[in-house]
Amino acid sequence: SYFLRDTLATIDLSDLAKKLPSALADKETGRAPFVDRLPPTFVIGATEDFIVDSEGVDETARYMGLDQPLIVDSPHDVMLGRRWNNGADAILEFVGTL
Repeated sequence: SYFLRDTLATIDLSDLAKKLPSALADKETGRAPFVDRLPPTFVIGATEDFIVDSEGVDETARYMGLDQPLIVDSPHDVMLGRRWNNGADAILEFVGTL
């Protein structure tokens, strides 16, 4: 049927894993090889994110050279939900530190 192709997985996850930027991360620290050349950076995660788990957010923060991510009380689509102001406030706070 027309929708049959949508039921089949077409991503080879083992092949994808070899191409992810995190494959270049320092094995001890998990940091990106270019982290010393980054501008001021922050990583934001959400308490009610059912798409990206806390381990993924933590790994992203380490990759970007941060000790920890900023976590806001929001769902995955932080800026689209009723609690959008939590994400906006976090961004304003970060920008205020620059």
